[in-house]
Amino acid sequence: MKIFDKDISGAIFDLDGTLLDSSWVWLKVDADFLAENGIKVTDDYTEAVHQMHFNEAALYTKTRYNLKQSVEQIKDRWIEMVELEYAHNIKLKDGAYAFIVKLIKSGVRVAFATTLFKKVALPCLINNKLSREFLGIDCPLTTADEVERGKGYPDIYLLAASKIGVAPNSCMVFEDIPLAMQGAQKGGFEFCGVYDLSSNGNSNFADMCRYYIKSFEELL
Repeated sequence: MKIFDKDISGAIFDLDGTLLDSSWVWLKVDADFLAENGIKVTDDYTEAVHQMHFNEAALYTKTRYNLKQSVEQIKDRWIEMVELEYAHNIKLKDGAYAFIVKLIKSGVRVAFATTLFKKVALPCLINNKLSREFLGIDCPLTTADEVERGKGYPDIYLLAASKIGVAPNSCMVFEDIPLAMQGAQKGGFEFCGVYDLSSNGNSNFADMCRYYIKSFEELL
């Protein structure tokens, strides 16, 4: 199947910010968690924690608000809240499902590659009908804990491609961050950037990409 001007046999999709309309999730978790503790979320708090690693953000939150919970308890509560949102409330971006169905009907093998924990990502895929039950074919999930290096390297995409039996130069990776473009290109993959307000809406990501879409509806 041709995507843009390329013959493609495989497609690898990131989840957050690419297939999933999920930019609001952590904002909601921040607000809900602090509200549980009688605290109103502020813009400076949100900006601070969103630049931190998960563990660092939990320690910062405990220290800033002198919370009685331990860092581990804060992290556990955040994960619990996020799991609930992903399993029930997060939806696909416009055109995403129809495009994946189109690929499968055209014989293109589809895989997912994400930095989300598997126990968070899998229920979300099932809830959005991206499972064998609905698609009629396995579209394997690869998560960051299956590889040693992050998305600035090709490891996760190479593993995803191996699961669908397609060579990198016959695969197109769909992602929403510049770092992922670097990793995919290092692995010899074609790359399509996807617009997302939270990850690249204020950057020149589109100019960096040979292929770029604002919506999957463009590919229908």
